[in-house]
Amino acid sequence: MLATPTFVSADPALFNPQSGRLDAARIASEIQLPVSTIAEAIGKKAPSVRKHPDASSLQPELRRVYRIWVAIVDLYAGSKKNARIFLNAPNKHLQNQAPVEFIESGDLKPLEALVEAMTTRQPA
Repeated sequence: MLATPTFVSADPALFNPQSGRLDAARIASEIQLPVSTIAEAIGKKAPSVRKHPDASSLQPELRRVYRIWVAIVDLYAGSKKNARIFLNAPNKHLQNQAPVEFIESGDLKPLEALVEAMTTRQPA
């Protein structure tokens, strides 16, 4: 979880309109990653995430991915294209790893810390 939570604006496109819950498939599509990668990031099996992408059991971990994505989009003035470039580019504050590598491995803490530092304008 972020050390000092910052306000993250809601992106309705990432929520299932029927349940009102975050939807792993919608998040994967938005970030342009496979659902299996999002499943790995949140510590769940891909088939069950594909079958029930907005399950209540997924919500706590999906919120972490959601907060990271929405914060990065906000930092890039709403440009999802630039946010995707940020996710895929090596970052000196992450030992020259691309932020997406942390999503792929399910190690969200360093990425959460970096996003928090960026949103509060603190050195990482």
